[in-house]
Amino acid sequence: MPYTEMNNTWDKLSLISEHAKREPQLQYTSLAHLLNREFLKDCYNSLNRNKAVGIDGVCWKDYGEDLDDNVEWLITRMKHKKYNPILARRVYIPKDEKEKRPLGISALENKIVELGITRTLRSIYDFVDLVRA
Repeated sequence: MPYTEMNNTWDKLSLISEHAKREPQLQYTSLAHLLNREFLKDCYNSLNRNKAVGIDGVCWKDYGEDLDDNVEWLITRMKHKKYNPILARRVYIPKDEKEKRPLGISALENKIVELGITRTLRSIYDFVDLVRA
């Protein structure tokens, strides 16, 4: 069954990984269709619940109270190319007595999308790296 007809993103990622393994030179034109409702909800549930509130003022618990609608709205905006990630706020925290280290404070929705993209790309590149090693 072609992965465009499958519903489960994890199954699709497994197939894409196999394609990447067999054809390391294969180029992908779009992977956005993999960021579906269940996959993004899984990404949300994988986030650290105890992290500080993001730059948008939304904490993990608040977003999850209306998770289905929030994820559906996120998908709608992505499909219509209306999703604009909120810029992370850069702060500097002390590293030691002399140095500071940069820290980016992101919005919760950005983290969900970033995790989905990371998982998708990892499924491709982990196998490509193995083949090239």
